[in-house]
Amino acid sequence: MRSNRGWGITLLFLAFVLLAGGLLARFVVYPSQLRFPADVDVTRNYEGALSVMMNPAAVATGDLANLFMRDVPVTLSRTVETLEVGGDDGAIVQETAAMSGPAGVIMATVDVYSIDRSSMEAITNFSDDARVIDRDGLVIGWPIGTDKQDYVGWNGDTLEPVALAYAGEEARGGIDTYRFEATSDPGLIVDPEILGTLPVTLPKALLADVAATIGLSDEQAAQLAQLLQVLPDDVPIAYTYAFEKSYWVEPATGVLVDVDVSETRAAAIQVPDGTIVPLTEIQQLDYTSTATSVQEAIDDANGAMFGIRLLGQLIPGVAILLGVVVAWFGFRLFRRPEEVAFDVPARERESLSV
Repeated sequence: MRSNRGWGITLLFLAFVLLAGGLLARFVVYPSQLRFPADVDVTRNYEGALSVMMNPAAVATGDLANLFMRDVPVTLSRTVETLEVGGDDGAIVQETAAMSGPAGVIMATVDVYSIDRSSMEAITNFSDDARVIDRDGLVIGWPIGTDKQDYVGWNGDTLEPVALAYAGEEARGGIDTYRFEATSDPGLIVDPEILGTLPVTLPKALLADVAATIGLSDEQAAQLAQLLQVLPDDVPIAYTYAFEKSYWVEPATGVLVDVDVSETRAAAIQVPDGTIVPLTEIQQLDYTSTATSVQEAIDDANGAMFGIRLLGQLIPGVAILLGVVVAWFGFRLFRRPEEVAFDVPARERESLSV
């Protein structure tokens, strides 16, 4: 039969295992989970409208009557998936986006990023995927444990950093979030993928005809006519991008719950000295998350928060508490004296019973 001391040693060993397991879960396993997962494959959907959209086909044919499409309802989709993990806690992530109208897909893009899985900031490409270009700041999402602070994001059109300003706490879709704001005055579009969908030059004669259809004032039309006189027959066209964006982020998980975006892309004439002369808007896009996507994001955030609490609080807390209780019982048994059974002779037993 096991002695008290033996049971005490067993319980003390069990207490050590529980305490060590709780500390391991809290300070090793839990921190390792606070990073971008290796198996992300998430799609979010948005809805909005194109107040103005230049029709590339009409530009190519000189069809001025149909040069612009207006008030077109659109849907957008954004799919983010992890392609690989590696390097020093890095991930290669692909973002596929598409915008569709009543007649079908209007435009689609694919971007590939190299990110730090903890900070979510862009890092040097550690893979052999040539589609990854150098970027700065947050490029695909928000970090787990988003703070009440300004962040640096990335402007994919102008290929430069942009400020993401913390704007306060706010309920969104019934969940507590941090709101961030990003705004930009018109900046020159340099992304080759976007520029590849737009004409880089326009015939001078076409521009003169276009001026009459885009609502220029008499003064602006006169200035344009004067400018066209000194430009070549094929006029170099530049494009600018301006925006106002709001983001609602669940801070514990970094899940983006909702967005509200207004984007303006415009055509401009690029004169030989590099000066950019605004011409006309070619795209005015406004959109926000669909109600279904907001709910999906909330569900994802709630599930991730439960996992964070489970690994960061519940499992370590229960293990450490049980470890303390078991250690107390084990220590008591270890120090308790053994019970000694005395064999009393039969004659003495009889005398004791009288």
